[in-house]
Amino acid sequence: MFAFHHVTISVRELDTAEGFYRGLGFVPAYRWQDDEGQLQICHLRLGQALLELYCFRPVDDPELSAMPPWAHGFRLGLRHFALQVDDLDRALNALHGAGMLVDKPSPVKGQTCARYVFILDPDGNSVELLEGPLVEIQRPESDSLGR
Repeated sequence: MFAFHHVTISVRELDTAEGFYRGLGFVPAYRWQDDEGQLQICHLRLGQALLELYCFRPVDDPELSAMPPWAHGFRLGLRHFALQVDDLDRALNALHGAGMLVDKPSPVKGQTCARYVFILDPDGNSVELLEGPLVEIQRPESDSLGR
């Protein structure tokens, strides 16, 4: 009945954010801008995953109450998303070498993976890089959805 479609991240500058995620291996799939130039959307694909970059730039920076309903976005939602890598040290070295990381974070032993780190995109959104093997998460014998 349901299938995952995409994750959306609000960004300040679409080109800057797109460049960052392209550096992580995402490839452009779709780009759109409204007639007034206030909203830009870019979809990027990595394997089957789709990331939507959402850049809303009101002309006169109106008060929040004057913004259209789709522009209201109080930051309670997304904490981070994760990308799995085969070799975390090699991935960090590549990102640092490409100038995408000023400092290389130190990997931490994970509970659901071997090791992980968090990096930030140009707008401060968290991206987790994790190295396998991933832990097989067990579902309770009876869950609340009756499956």
